[in-house]
Amino acid sequence: MILIIINKYLSEKELSLIFNLLKHPLRRGILKQLSKSPQAYSQILKNLNIPESSILNYHLREMDDLLIKKDVNGKYILNEIGEICLQLILRVKEKEDVRSFNKLQLLIENLKSIIFLFQIIFLPLVVFLALELYLLNIINFSSILGMFASGATFSILISTGVLNKKKESESISVDKFGKKEKFGMFSVLFTIWILTSIIVSLLFYYFN
Repeated sequence: MILIIINKYLSEKELSLIFNLLKHPLRRGILKQLSKSPQAYSQILKNLNIPESSILNYHLREMDDLLIKKDVNGKYILNEIGEICLQLILRVKEKEDVRSFNKLQLLIENLKSIIFLFQIIFLPLVVFLALELYLLNIINFSSILGMFASGATFSILISTGVLNKKKESESISVDKFGKKEKFGMFSVLFTIWILTSIIVSLLFYYFN
């Protein structure tokens, strides 16, 4: 009966997305919290003992409009679909430890931050190395341009393909990916391409 009601509100794609959202125990925990009373951001953070605000930001952003909304006081509440989904959630015997998911999510967020900092430092160094080799006449200017152009093209194509694949597998919009994730994927691929091209150019220079 519940599924019939949901289908009246949603398209098949939206229904699939909601089921994916409900897989995560923290999101189910958020819905349970909001079923008690409207809650401010800080209340949810405290009541669910979430160690990092970025974790809550991510999950609220994913659930926004589909399962939750804000009332006139700016507090989060369940929308009509959220209320229906709550009835399903209350029938689920929770086996997962939400705290363990929180710790894992925090570890992933910290790792992303470290990688991002590494990228914004390492990428300029690789580009600087390529320009230094040009100034030393080891690599000519046309090779530098070709290296950067091919690297940018390769990085855009591969990163776009990966994001689209993730979009299809998780039924979410590419626009919802954070800027850090988009830039991070591009910069890693671009850095690897430029570094590989530099190594090949150096080998060619010294063995010819």
